Amino acid sequence: MTLWRKNAKNCFFFILFYLLFSCTTFDHKNPYPNMETVYYGNSHVYIFNNKTSDKLVISIEGNGWNSVLGTKDEKKWTSTHIGAQLIQVLGDKYTIMIPEKFNRQPGQSYYLDMNDRIEYTANNLIDCYVNSINSFLEEYSFSTVIIVGSSEGGCLLPLIYERINDKNSIKALVSISFGGLSWYESFLVLTLRDDIPPDYKIMYQYFVDIYKPGKDTYPDSYEESIFGVTYKWFNSIRNIKPIDYYYHYINIPVLFIHGDNDYNIPVESTVYIQDNLPDKPFNYMYYRWDHQPRTRNAVLQFRKELAEWIINHS
Repeated sequence: MTLWRKNAKNCFFFILFYLLFSCTTFDHKNPYPNMETVYYGNSHVYIFNNKTSDKLVISIEGNGWNSVLGTKDEKKWTSTHIGAQLIQVLGDKYTIMIPEKFNRQPGQSYYLDMNDRIEYTANNLIDCYVNSINSFLEEYSFSTVIIVGSSEGGCLLPLIYERINDKNSIKALVSISFGGLSWYESFLVLTLRDDIPPDYKIMYQYFVDIYKPGKDTYPDSYEESIFGVTYKWFNSIRNIKPIDYYYHYINIPVLFIHGDNDYNIPVESTVYIQDNLPDKPFNYMYYRWDHQPRTRNAVLQFRKELAEWIINHS
């Protein structure tokens, strides 16, 4: 019996943010109007073109086993993510790009796809995203490009930025629900907090025990589901510490957004950047959420304030 089966409800941990905005803040029948799919070798992007604008917003979505657009059944979309919200509040002023992961298709789940599980590593994700973004920016010119990274996307954001060929067009970055600490360090922080739900604390302690310093061998399976992810994925991403990956060297505006009560990636991760890089042109928005806004009003407030910041930095 796998740990996923023993702790089935905890499998939602790594997809909580990925199911963000599943409340009624989008058109369930058509949240992605006028979508174009553009292919670049083994990667592809979804484009929502605004022909009157020379500005682009790129949305790097959170982790999970579904398409970056969300999930759908035969009649409607059952969930969407950050990109759908950006389309609603910025689509009249910007072209929106959402890079897909690997060969995934809109609305589909890949939880049982072994090829997808093999591919799902941080390095492969970065290669996929960077190939898509660089290829698109070589083909089309924009006066302003802003990249928004959510959760897993926030973790990878500075590494993706570093590999963008045309950095002059990148005017700002946005990291949502991920700060400067690594996943492992974040879990370690959470094991020390008293306000964490008991099942989550057990989960974090499990990872901390497996990956504690001094060990030189770790499980590396992609078949087994461990709290909704694979060991292979966690091995690839657990030590990526964003503050060390170029935030020290990034001097364009960056907005960090975090929930004060986040018990997936703790708010201490963002506070760590605020405390250690006080002279950077970075801004911070803290909300009374956990890893995501969970009510309609919270989603509407969040996306309004995010849109205002993006417009002001374009």
